[in-house]
Amino acid sequence: MAKKGILWRDEGALEGALIRSIFLFLVAMSIGMLALDLRDQLDLTLDEGAEQVTRVVIQLPTRTDQERPYFPKALPVIPGSGSPKMPGVPDKPTPDMVAGRMSFHVGANGDVSAVGRIETGSSDDFEKFLDHDGKGAKTIWLLSPGGSVPDAITMGRSVRKRGLDTMVADNGYCASSCPLLFAGGVRRTAGKHALIGVHQVSAVAKGTETWGDGISAAQQISARCVEYLVSMGVDPDSWIKAMRTPKERLYIFRTDELHVLKITTGAAKT
Repeated sequence: MAKKGILWRDEGALEGALIRSIFLFLVAMSIGMLALDLRDQLDLTLDEGAEQVTRVVIQLPTRTDQERPYFPKALPVIPGSGSPKMPGVPDKPTPDMVAGRMSFHVGANGDVSAVGRIETGSSDDFEKFLDHDGKGAKTIWLLSPGGSVPDAITMGRSVRKRGLDTMVADNGYCASSCPLLFAGGVRRTAGKHALIGVHQVSAVAKGTETWGDGISAAQQISARCVEYLVSMGVDPDSWIKAMRTPKERLYIFRTDELHVLKITTGAAKT
């Protein structure tokens, strides 16, 4: 009977997290549609500078200030800190590396680096790498601005199935869908001043699809994210943080949150 009670509570927690995620998403999508309508009426264009490959200086999060701008093709730098050291990468990681399709690099003692954007098909690249050059991998070091959610989840499941650990280096960066990949690690470690951040899943209707189709698709992806995180042993409240944060922003977890929400498996460095 005790086991049944524990299972019931786990299912209840998951259901509650899913309901909260869907509600927050609907609110965010409503605001997003209004903003898009206004942009169309004013014939505005997106600032191409937001896509520029560069280094962006940002501050560490505090208890009262945890949101930061999200640049999908930028390498954040914390004032007074150095660049992350990535196994198998001979020089400092460049903004171009981070902005490009995820590449894999073999270091020493089973350490492997995964640097760059998670794009459609990156999960296939990852599998091929682990089956060949990365066959002796033990720990996956991540430096990524994120990208494809389905690919990140598939990669995370592969990491767990293979019994690998994950790591975000000192001064490292793992954002958007990257934390989903990070969650796959059996042991998950965040270095000093590691920036791990999340935001809303976005889905834009294309072609003959309606906004309703887009909302439905994003809801399904969000539900899949919550289910995945729970299966990896991560507190589903971590995804609530994502759903509350606009896609052009990032919610950066504090070091204590990483531990409390079980995003990391040990106390994060400070």
